Amino acid sequence: MERKKQIPPINKKFSHKYIIKTKTKYFILKFIFIIIIIILLSYIMKLPTLKRRAFDEFKPHKVFIEAHRGVNRLKFQNTKESIELAIKYGIDTVETDLWLSKDNVGVLSHVGRSNEFYQYYQNANFSIFNTNWTELSKLRTIRDNLTMPKLEDIMILAKNKIFIDLEIKDPRVDIVFPYITNLIEKYDYFNQISLSSFNHNYYKKIVEYNQNNTFKKKLYFGFLYHGFDIIKEYPFNLTKNTLNLYWRNITKDVCDKAHENGMAVFAWFSFTEKENEEDWQRLFDSGIDIICTNYPLKATKFRNKYYIKKSYKDFMRKFFS
Repeated sequence: MERKKQIPPINKKFSHKYIIKTKTKYFILKFIFIIIIIILLSYIMKLPTLKRRAFDEFKPHKVFIEAHRGVNRLKFQNTKESIELAIKYGIDTVETDLWLSKDNVGVLSHVGRSNEFYQYYQNANFSIFNTNWTELSKLRTIRDNLTMPKLEDIMILAKNKIFIDLEIKDPRVDIVFPYITNLIEKYDYFNQISLSSFNHNYYKKIVEYNQNNTFKKKLYFGFLYHGFDIIKEYPFNLTKNTLNLYWRNITKDVCDKAHENGMAVFAWFSFTEKENEEDWQRLFDSGIDIICTNYPLKATKFRNKYYIKKSYKDFMRKFFS
């Protein structure tokens, strides 16, 4: 009796249904992967750029990284070299401090009085405002042996390269403010500079200037507060100006209220303070707009990671909801 030939079992790997199913899975995974890449790229492209640094174009919830007195961990603070590094590494904005010399030349220095000045410059046993520029220009920093820069030179250097947050240290409002506005007008810096100070009398000068200048452009002010300041109520109703607060005093409620009134919230760290990603994470989650940090390179890397993670979480939430 002739035996029936046994038909070998069909290999599932080559079955029609299996091939269709596999291709479908592959197509779905490929589609999801492409969507994720598109979303991540869109978030990265929306990170702050120089064009958006003007407060006229301010958009909340994209955090600006500000180099505190330049990239001060690599080059001595408030020097041309520290600001050049901020430009080189593509930092969004740089914070620097202003004093006026005896002959009314604007110079960059965190301190200006004789009882502190020697801690920053060699043999500096005098005050900035009692010394002419010719003498100040000869000084050398206690680290890196660098010279003191003029504000005007830094404005020329930074033009169209980096936003400047100019903290005014000199208390002589009536002398200092006209000096600053003359330079802003000369180099058309309206959209590339913000003025800030613990002395809020400068804001009154800005209001007067905005009402009377013929350029039809406005200046904006950062209201600086110390960490130990007891503030009953912040000036939340001053549109397009900023609240410049010590970072530990910033909460989501403060950010939300400021945003509702068109103000940005600025967090500053002290020069000697140790910062870490947990501190930045809390500020980002609170809705902060600007972080003035002593570690701008690390903070920029953290920001990129933060937005990539956020975009991924947002996508997964939307995809599975």
